[in-house]
Amino acid sequence: MFLNEQTTRKNLINPKLKVAGWNLEDKNQVGFEIPVDGYDAEPWNGVTDYCLYLPNGEVIAVVEAKRQSRSPEVAEQQVRHYVTEISKHQSFQPFAFMTNGDRTFFWDVDRENKRQVAGFFSLRDLQNLLYLRQHKVPLQQVQKNVAIAGRLYQQEAVQRVSERFDEGHRRALMVMATGTGKTRTMMSLVDLFSRANQARTILFVADRVELVRQALDDNFKVYLPNEPCDRIRTYNIDYSKRLYVGTLHTLIKCYKQFTPAFFDLLAFDECHRSIYNQFREVVEYFDGRIIGLTATPANFIDRNTLKLFHCFEDVPTFSYPRSQAIAEGSLVDFSLYQAQTGFQRKGIRGAELSEEDRNALIEQGRDPDDIDYEGTDLERKVSNRDTLRKQWAEFMEVCHKDKSGLYPAKTIVFGLTKDHAFRLARVFEEMYPQFPSMVQVIVSEMERTDELIKRFKKEDMPRIAISVDLLDTGIDVPEVMNLVFMKPVQSWIKMEQMIGRGTRNHEACRVFDWLPDGRKEEFLIIDFWENDFNKNPSDEVSTQNLPVTVKIFNTRLKLLELYLKGQDSSDRQQTISDLRQQIGQIPLDAYSVQQVYYEVEQAWTDTFWRYITKDKLDFLRTKVAPLLRFVAGVDVAAATFTNKVERLKYEVLTNAVRDDSLVSIAEDVSRLPPFVMDDRRVKPSVDICLSENLRTATPQELTQVIVDLAHQMKNRREKPSSFIEIDLADRIAVNGYISLGEGGEQVYVQEYRERVERKVMEIFETHPAIAALRNGETVTDLQLVALERTLRRELGGSNIQLSESNIRKAFNLKVTSLLAFLRELLEFEALPDYKDIVERNFEQFITQHQYNANQIRFLRAVQSVFLQKRRLEVADLYDEPLDRFGEDAVERWFTEDEVNELIYFTEQFAA
Repeated sequence: MFLNEQTTRKNLINPKLKVAGWNLEDKNQVGFEIPVDGYDAEPWNGVTDYCLYLPNGEVIAVVEAKRQSRSPEVAEQQVRHYVTEISKHQSFQPFAFMTNGDRTFFWDVDRENKRQVAGFFSLRDLQNLLYLRQHKVPLQQVQKNVAIAGRLYQQEAVQRVSERFDEGHRRALMVMATGTGKTRTMMSLVDLFSRANQARTILFVADRVELVRQALDDNFKVYLPNEPCDRIRTYNIDYSKRLYVGTLHTLIKCYKQFTPAFFDLLAFDECHRSIYNQFREVVEYFDGRIIGLTATPANFIDRNTLKLFHCFEDVPTFSYPRSQAIAEGSLVDFSLYQAQTGFQRKGIRGAELSEEDRNALIEQGRDPDDIDYEGTDLERKVSNRDTLRKQWAEFMEVCHKDKSGLYPAKTIVFGLTKDHAFRLARVFEEMYPQFPSMVQVIVSEMERTDELIKRFKKEDMPRIAISVDLLDTGIDVPEVMNLVFMKPVQSWIKMEQMIGRGTRNHEACRVFDWLPDGRKEEFLIIDFWENDFNKNPSDEVSTQNLPVTVKIFNTRLKLLELYLKGQDSSDRQQTISDLRQQIGQIPLDAYSVQQVYYEVEQAWTDTFWRYITKDKLDFLRTKVAPLLRFVAGVDVAAATFTNKVERLKYEVLTNAVRDDSLVSIAEDVSRLPPFVMDDRRVKPSVDICLSENLRTATPQELTQVIVDLAHQMKNRREKPSSFIEIDLADRIAVNGYISLGEGGEQVYVQEYRERVERKVMEIFETHPAIAALRNGETVTDLQLVALERTLRRELGGSNIQLSESNIRKAFNLKVTSLLAFLRELLEFEALPDYKDIVERNFEQFITQHQYNANQIRFLRAVQSVFLQKRRLEVADLYDEPLDRFGEDAVERWFTEDEVNELIYFTEQFAA
């Protein structure tokens, strides 16, 4: 039953005011039934339900209470009148709260829209908000500190966020590629908010300890050294600081130790990828303005995250993707070197091994006829020591070296498992004893991983970090020159994060002796697993699983539906009891639950369960089940087993028992330790699960199985492993190869180079433009363009398909035209670059005409489009990126004859 207003105040509102620190017994803090004119309770003036006072006696806020069944928002006009009248008797207009005990709204009348909040604000919070209201300056009017974030795109990001908040929005989302300085950009925003008097208490949250420590040591202390800063720990919270950092994991445990308005500004770095439901609960709890930071490309951020940051048109506040950052020189691109061993390509099969290898297996205690593995089984089911040797040898041959040319540059190796990582380290140390401390395994199971990461970042050794997941994201080591993929990566997002470990440019580097020739112009990816680095992100489907608690609840609802005809059966009563026990675990103090509790409250009452209908089941499935995702501290092993058994109940009752359901339950029980298996109290349940009786078990028996065994699942022993380690001679079978077209021929790099060089020499010997240059004769630009066309035609055939990317893979040359390739390959300095020819002729074309500034600026952009496409059509003048000049720019600035002249001019240089 809903409470009346008096009981609502007593049972719901008063306790929440106390939580916010208000002493209801102290009339100097809280006043009840106060006339808004300060004197008489005249009907036309009204009486506030609560007044919250400053120490000097002025009203800092009013609270308007409604009974639980009424919406708080009905009090809008009443509240507006109260704060207006009170402001006539003091130096400022008070804030307002409207509440019915379940939902509470905060309102700074006529300055901001009302908004729902997680609870009342403390005196300190309201004093702070009053200070900010009285002293704040629009963000756009404050000079940005370019010493913190000086790059143009960083300044644009700061500007866009500033514009958004100056418009009144309270959340923003910045999407910035790894390495472009999103944390540094956030520091600039922190500085800006502080100097604009728009934030005095600020929180930065990341999803991992290493990233929090990086934000504290490499950002806050560097760029805001004079601001008192502290890391949030559950056991010791200092409420006197200005700047705070913390992990999401820590914040989830202690966020309610802060009032909802304690922080003025919050930044969440990549937390959306963490435990999403708890993340959302934390975000919704705090009332301060919020900025999300992510390197996940904008088109890959799920809509729930975009909406969480109030990007309701599915467009982030600011976006700076890796492709744009590379094009503008903010990041560096990579060269790709791919290789595979013979066993990786063909597998290891005893029947196909040489007699020597079969004998080697016998000496190692293995029956050759039992060896039958695919190449993809390596490091999953079998490890071959010599395969690791060959991979290391290949790495040492082709990797980027440091300035001395003797040692590998900083390198991250991505291993498949932690055991694989340790095997890699052991093999390297055996092969290269002359390089002590060169390699370091860094996995989460290691002690003091933060110190290991710091050594890798700051010290000369180790040069090679072998990691499993821990260094895939967030770790900032600008000098990394080699990324080695010793595992397959299926997720495009994961691939982007891993590539991001190497993209930081030379400007970000500090130790130039670790770089080839002392500079970083690119980095190298060495891939041993045929990963697709050009994968189309649209091909990837992002899947999310329901929390196991919700799955259990939904299965039990399906069971309850089977019992609708037998409303008094014991099985029905047991299922109802199980459902209600789950509902009782839903945290009613969670803000996300409070927001909808008034809709679902009846599910907590006895009367609701006295008679179950189909409509009630639908209500429970659609309204209540989703709230179970907020249950904290779930024993996942127990819940997973419970879900399996509940599902088997349903299968038994519907005569649809699946063999895999029986096997999965039996396998779980078989791995329980002896102290459980030998316990006479649970022996009947164990016997049922390990026998054919499980197929016909009754609901009562299966319920008892859950009671007896689910809580013991956390003690299960590891599954028996059939993983083996062998040592057979392997070889690098594919030493870098070129793929000719989608699904086309794969050609060894050496063979591909030979094909190209043969064809190039034919052209070199026969083309008239080259002959003229060799004879010292003058060659026109049109003749050189004709040579570029010839090169593209002759080298673009199906058995060569020469392109800039294939040139880079096969010849390690970065060129933008085939003329430039010919010049570099043959060291024929007389040949100019196609780009130089085009730019020179565009310059002449522009200077021959009396163009105004707008026309010149447009033609400069046309030149860039032409160089990218090697041709130009009229439609291109109206398409991206030229459309940024306006849809009618061509008509405004050029006559039809001028457009035709431009097209004719470009046709002469099209290649």
